[in-house]
Amino acid sequence: MAEPGSTPPSIGEQIFNGVKIVADLVIVPGASQIVEGRVGSGVLYAAGGFAARYLLPGMLGPVGWIAVALDSYSVSVSGRHLWETAMPPRLDQEPARPE
Repeated sequence: MAEPGSTPPSIGEQIFNGVKIVADLVIVPGASQIVEGRVGSGVLYAAGGFAARYLLPGMLGPVGWIAVALDSYSVSVSGRHLWETAMPPRLDQEPARPE
């Protein structure tokens, strides 16, 4: 959801964001980070995704992969982790801004 007073993303940005989420979910978590030039962060997300996928038992593996991918996408688009978007902002802290 857009912040009050901010402009909505352009069509090109929306398409690019769609490509990033598909890449994160289908190819490898962290792909959106790598595309934006944050290679170190992208590699860490990829390692976390593979660890979750192949080390967690049963159905937790794919769920872990999806969770890591969605967090990578969230950081790529908004600059905040999933759990940060779910919690109300702290009053003593400035809101996070994407790089």
